Amino acid sequence: MNTKLYGFYRPTLGFMRKKIEAVRHVFTPTVSFAYAPDFSTPFWGMYETYTRTNSRGEVETVTYSPYSGGIYGTAPSGKTGTVTMDVSNNIEMKIRSDRDSTGFRKISLIDELGASLSYNMAAERRPWSDLTTRLRLKLTKSYTFSMTAVFATYAYELDKNGNPYVGDNTEWSKGRFGRFQGMSQNLSYTFNNGTLKKLINFFTGKKSDPDEQAKKEADDRDEPDPNNPNVDPEREKAKHGAKPKDGEDHIDADGYLKFNIPWSLSVSYGITVRENTAGTFNKETMRYPYALSHTLNFSGNVRIATGWNITFSSGYDFNRSRLSMTTASLNRDLHCFNMSCSVVLYPYTSYNFTFQANSSMLADALKWKKQSSYSDNISWY
Repeated sequence: MNTKLYGFYRPTLGFMRKKIEAVRHVFTPTVSFAYAPDFSTPFWGMYETYTRTNSRGEVETVTYSPYSGGIYGTAPSGKTGTVTMDVSNNIEMKIRSDRDSTGFRKISLIDELGASLSYNMAAERRPWSDLTTRLRLKLTKSYTFSMTAVFATYAYELDKNGNPYVGDNTEWSKGRFGRFQGMSQNLSYTFNNGTLKKLINFFTGKKSDPDEQAKKEADDRDEPDPNNPNVDPEREKAKHGAKPKDGEDHIDADGYLKFNIPWSLSVSYGITVRENTAGTFNKETMRYPYALSHTLNFSGNVRIATGWNITFSSGYDFNRSRLSMTTASLNRDLHCFNMSCSVVLYPYTSYNFTFQANSSMLADALKWKKQSSYSDNISWY
């Protein structure tokens, strides 16, 4: 079950009322229930048992499923009855703007602020799950900030030997909100032809073409939000008619082919803080220390000509001081056929070359594939 609740705030103060049209808050609560019986009971006939003598000479009963090796596998054992509760918030502001042809512009204040928690009614011990919270800020179409944090429900306790373990008492019963287990946050930005042009105009003092700016803002309004699950991108694009394909050639005012190489580069910086259970446990605070890890990832693509596309991805792990998996691929659209080549450059080396028909009916029949094997992927070059 889910619904959406809308709240609107319209400023009444003079200086705010002139600039801000309205602030909209969308609250989305969701409650779901999932139930599955215990299929390992003899009533369902999904599991069978046999007795055997183990290496210690003891007779034991082993439960197995005769369907475990089949194509579809077997039903899970153990009864479950989980109730999941989730809340999500979205806050947007509509302001008056002369840059937009409609006279208004939308600004995303909080793209999403949510939390989820579940309760397993069939569990005999620790039925509550951990609390997961998430935050996403979409400051611009190219810049996104996202963060996820997890809070443990059950508190640590000490056994008779003084070793910590997760007990059955919740953190709430001890007057605490929850044990912070860790968080991960990501900062990402995408550079492209438009970004480079803006930087050149900024340093040279050249103003953007108003007609081109209006067209771009109109395209931004027509572009569906990929993070909204209630929007069908294909239907939204169909509302505004057919648009020129991204790969079509353009002619300038003198009749010459415009020299334009579309490209994009996405850079993301991720930080992860997690509970380090391998560290020394602090018996005073009943907490483990935290470990920090951060990585830098980047990916991009370059279309060198119509039908030619190059993509690449890599990253750097600051904790291990080395590059992450680095890949590159080249794709060539041959109208009826497609040619693609992909290589893994680091830490292992391998390649994959494919030439096949675009038609789904002929793709398996008209195809030639060559790839490296485990025996020669070290020195394939």
